[in-house]
Amino acid sequence: MRRWLLIGILVGSAIAVWPETTAARSGITASNDRASIRFPEKVIFKVDLRSEAEISEVVLEYGVEQLTCGTVVAKAFPEFTPSQDVEARWEWEMKQSGSEPPGATIWWRWYATDADGNELLTDAQTTTWIDDDHYWDQVTGDSINLHWYEGDRLFAEELHEAAVDALIYLEENTGLRPDAPVDFYIYASAEDMRDAIYYEAGWMGGGAYPSNNIVIIGIDPDDPDQVVWGKRTEAHELTHILVGRFTFSCLGSIPTWLDEGLAEFVERGEEGLGGDRLDFEAAIADDALFSVRALGGSFPEDPARAHLAYVQSYSIVGFLITEYGRDEILALLVALGEGTAIDDALQEAYGFDQDGLEDVWREHIGAEPRVAGGAKPTPTPTPTTVPTLVPISGVPLATVIPTKPTATTTPTPAPSVTATRVQERTPIPTPTDVPSSGDVGLVVGGALGVGVILICATGVVILALTIVIVRRRRERV
Repeated sequence: MRRWLLIGILVGSAIAVWPETTAARSGITASNDRASIRFPEKVIFKVDLRSEAEISEVVLEYGVEQLTCGTVVAKAFPEFTPSQDVEARWEWEMKQSGSEPPGATIWWRWYATDADGNELLTDAQTTTWIDDDHYWDQVTGDSINLHWYEGDRLFAEELHEAAVDALIYLEENTGLRPDAPVDFYIYASAEDMRDAIYYEAGWMGGGAYPSNNIVIIGIDPDDPDQVVWGKRTEAHELTHILVGRFTFSCLGSIPTWLDEGLAEFVERGEEGLGGDRLDFEAAIADDALFSVRALGGSFPEDPARAHLAYVQSYSIVGFLITEYGRDEILALLVALGEGTAIDDALQEAYGFDQDGLEDVWREHIGAEPRVAGGAKPTPTPTPTTVPTLVPISGVPLATVIPTKPTATTTPTPAPSVTATRVQERTPIPTPTDVPSSGDVGLVVGGALGVGVILICATGVVILALTIVIVRRRRERV
């Protein structure tokens, strides 16, 4: 009787831990996690969630792989009816947020909780925001990925070679080199390209997106003049990519005369002023030049004055490179990337500020001495395109939150901004205060493992006691 009483107690103890193991085994599961692209209008995110308890909260976390000033995560809160089975759905409307550039990498993941306190953070997934109406082919190599859909391969290889040549010229004259392969998306016309993005200027023929490392250009492969223009535009926009990424800073910005001047310098190459020489010399003779400070912002709206601003910027940058060398222009860009103001950055690299630069440059080209104030251009949007974010009206569909709160942790503040130069893609944010889906699995698996261990240990004890009892009975016999 004592034996069976002992066995009963041990078995009861094992059964007592079983409900806890069963509870640990329960949790939230995700399936059919997908994103559908309806280019250029929207991205539709969907996921099927299931739990033994009622699912009470679902959040979509999403974003774009790009350079950013700290970790920020967009969060959307899809509408759903709390249940054990939930199909969550949310649409990212590009007309409300402004388009991402074709070729951008979009990432997303889901966070969910149920009534029992279980939580799930799915693994991040990615998709490419691209027009699937075209069959995109590509030529890759030497840090250039060129994508195109119309024209033969020779056309694409010719453009690819021109982009690689521009990279070589950039490094030789400025020391800049790409931190990652640059993606070029070549549309068959400017109209096709403009149809792929919202809220860009109607005159746009090409655009650079340094944060995404992407260039888009509309080039007709059957028009030889367009192809020649396209090669020059490649060099121009590629310069904006490298300069924009190298000088990326959350504390300052690069003046337009330097950004556009470098792009013009690489685009023009050995040609120099070319056909613009006579007009530029006439502007010098008429003392119609802009002050360097006036060219730090947006360029004039008047086409003729805007053209002069580009040519003058080219002349200023060309003067810095040819007279002082590659190391100095690179030092200037390094200082700007560290958040140094342009006047201080010029002092560090050359020993003069913008006024001093204008004085030595005017002397170099034979212009009249600088007049304080100088000619100022009429403000207008900068010609180098940057994706425009149109404000969302009415009730917001999504909010941007620096961190991800969970049911078990306190959100930490967004990282403080530093002056460190960023030259690499910002990875998909994974804040340490939020458990990943793997962490959730460890929590559930850990509880399950404890229960299994207890059951196994109980079985071993029962077996040992049985053996002992049998041996004693034999000894008595």
